[in-house]
Amino acid sequence: MEETDAPLRHELSDWCGSGGTGEFPYDGVIDRLRAVGKHFLGEELLLLLAECRTVFSESFKSSESSESSESSEAGSSSREDIRDPFVGPFLDVLLDKFDDRYDYPSYTALALLRRDAPGSRSGWEELRRHRDRTVLMLLADLIRFERLVLDGTPRDPQGMLPAGPLLNKRLRLATRVMEPAALRVLDGAVDPVTVAATPGRTPAGELADTVLATATAGERRVLRTSLQPVYVLHDEYLFLRVLQSFEATFSFMSATLDEAVRTLRGEQPGEAATLIAAVADVLRESLPLFSLLATMQPESFQLFRQFTDGASAIQSEGYKTFESYCSTPAQARLDSSAFLSVPDVRSEVLAGRETVQGTWEDVISSGWLPERDAAAVRAAALQLEAVHQRWKQTHYRLAVRMIGTRTGTGSTEGVPYLASVISQRLFPAMEQQPAVG
Repeated sequence: MEETDAPLRHELSDWCGSGGTGEFPYDGVIDRLRAVGKHFLGEELLLLLAECRTVFSESFKSSESSESSESSEAGSSSREDIRDPFVGPFLDVLLDKFDDRYDYPSYTALALLRRDAPGSRSGWEELRRHRDRTVLMLLADLIRFERLVLDGTPRDPQGMLPAGPLLNKRLRLATRVMEPAALRVLDGAVDPVTVAATPGRTPAGELADTVLATATAGERRVLRTSLQPVYVLHDEYLFLRVLQSFEATFSFMSATLDEAVRTLRGEQPGEAATLIAAVADVLRESLPLFSLLATMQPESFQLFRQFTDGASAIQSEGYKTFESYCSTPAQARLDSSAFLSVPDVRSEVLAGRETVQGTWEDVISSGWLPERDAAAVRAAALQLEAVHQRWKQTHYRLAVRMIGTRTGTGSTEGVPYLASVISQRLFPAMEQQPAVG
């Protein structure tokens, strides 16, 4: 155990000794993690963190029981020993490698990022607002991190720092992704005329500062704790924030397509076209995330990805859920590693999940969907199809640049897998059939 761990170990021991009632030392733990990488945290520190998790679990259960029994007493809500419910999920993410359950969701800290997400049955505009705000926060945090390097005061992880021109390119690309979301949820933060004429030219620092100034205490804590790199290289910060931004986007897309299916079976089925078009728009707005990710130095990626074995984006439940709401995947696709790696999603598909394509065909055959509405839904679906094809092709080109013929992150097939799925379609029947059967 390195001596630099000693102050943090004392803080953690004190917290455990208090029964988990004091302020958990999040900052100290995150500072240490980012200084050495999750993969290289010392065993003694990990054991102490695991002990803290046990203390949290036991004390939180005790606290809940006590609060329940005292709920009728005046003043019970102001007790000073109320436990922090965030500690448990945070430690579960932090200890994923220690627990031998490290995977893509834990690497990207999705459990932390999704804690305050609206329910999947919330209206699509509320879901989009949450997605927009999440992506704005993630990329504003990335801009802040990159600007520290440009200002000569880099923070951990700071191995293999990129040069200034590359960092400035990152700021422009991050801004380009942020602008459409900012137009929707932050009045006055960006100029719509400028964005329409020259996307990505909003001053990055000003936009990031504006976004972060709106962050609540809870959002600031989530930003701080959800970035848990496995190694000490600067570019992993970018990698994680881009993956998290994609996941926030997939969550919106899946929930909105779920609503589109319900809308198709409702009183105003033609309104489903608006929802599907909104999904296509958000996916299109997210395309520059690949350009942003392409600013990652390949040699840096090759170094830190050695320690991400077991965490592959092929395990993205968000993406597979989105895909399976479009149309039911073919059996060969369901039996491939892509869906075998997300058993919960696969089970839902096999149980008969309704899809946009299947529902569209049903309501047409029943005569419920007017010809004009059927055409509008089909047009929106094919718009989404076209954007998705661009998305896959861009992803493929980026993978070729970054990993070539090597296996993908987490020892997956990588480039050959991405090449094999380019020809697959989200709405195969809707491409082949006219608007009205």
